[in-house]
Amino acid sequence: MTSGRSNALGLALTFAIAVAAYQLHKAPIPPFSIGEPARHPIDAMLIAIVIGMVVRNTIGLSARFAAGVKYSVVVIMPLGIVLMGAKLDFFDVVRTSGTALIISVICVGVALALTIWMCRRVRIDSKLGILIAVGTAICGGTAIAVAAPVIEADDNETAFAIATVTLCGMIAVFVLPVLGTWLDMTQPEFGVWAGTSVHATPQVVATGFAYGTVAGDIATIVKLVRVLLLAPVVIGLGVWYGREKRRRQVAHVTKIAGITTLFPPFILGFVLLALANTLHLLPDFTLHLRESFLWEEQELRVILAKIVQWLSGFLLTIAMAGVGLGVNLRAIRLVGLNALYVGFAASVILAGFSFALLKAVL
Repeated sequence: MTSGRSNALGLALTFAIAVAAYQLHKAPIPPFSIGEPARHPIDAMLIAIVIGMVVRNTIGLSARFAAGVKYSVVVIMPLGIVLMGAKLDFFDVVRTSGTALIISVICVGVALALTIWMCRRVRIDSKLGILIAVGTAICGGTAIAVAAPVIEADDNETAFAIATVTLCGMIAVFVLPVLGTWLDMTQPEFGVWAGTSVHATPQVVATGFAYGTVAGDIATIVKLVRVLLLAPVVIGLGVWYGREKRRRQVAHVTKIAGITTLFPPFILGFVLLALANTLHLLPDFTLHLRESFLWEEQELRVILAKIVQWLSGFLLTIAMAGVGLGVNLRAIRLVGLNALYVGFAASVILAGFSFALLKAVL
């Protein structure tokens, strides 16, 4: 069988899982849809990982699919990360209130440092600890998906980190609105609290709007600031990991290899596309559709940035399907429950720290 056909089989499988994940993500039943109007707190990427894990660990994965599944992770994931740059607008940081920005930056720094420290204390593998820290501090599974290839984390580490952070975020969706009511928080206060302490963006939106419209709007804006911090954090990880790798393999790394290891090319693409979006270099245009047997004559507005953003999410979902298909549950059992405990403890401490900081400055 040719390499192309081998890739096609695995890609078809991960594509099918991604489509199924998107359908479940929008399914009009709890827990996929909650509230009115419906919000969808369970990210499609997590669903894709779960489906992939179920397939791999029940019916198994034929060797015919292996090449395409690996291609989904090694090639499709970096491409999705590059395109994710179209979601970022660096000017949004300037437009966000100074207080919310300060709280967000402090909370991200504390979450990163605290989670990594706790992982070291309980002797969790450094790569898994970094992934849990990034997911807790910034934007859940998306941040983990971006950071994983930078530090060369394996599928088991990536899947376990995403599952841990997503579980903690889902608990927050239901617990924080109750706590906010009990603590008699105002809408703006709760919005900042949710935006700085809940992990994944869909979970932040669900948590904020569960408390009220104003809280939901503010939570979304504050969350955007955390997402914008993904770029510098991942670049920093790339530089750190590149230096660590060169230090361990100094006798085998050439000058050119050292540069590419120090700064992964797809991260450069991510930053450049984010800069292009910030400077409004991604054009909007109008297509004039002439009348045909399929449609009436009409004008179709095309917003390129929105198309690229959607494509990025779908490509990352395909990649996460590949990650799930690569997960061996027996191997995950060897990780133990310490990582789950650390993720939960970090989430609770982050929520408490964010609340205390919020009360101190507002």
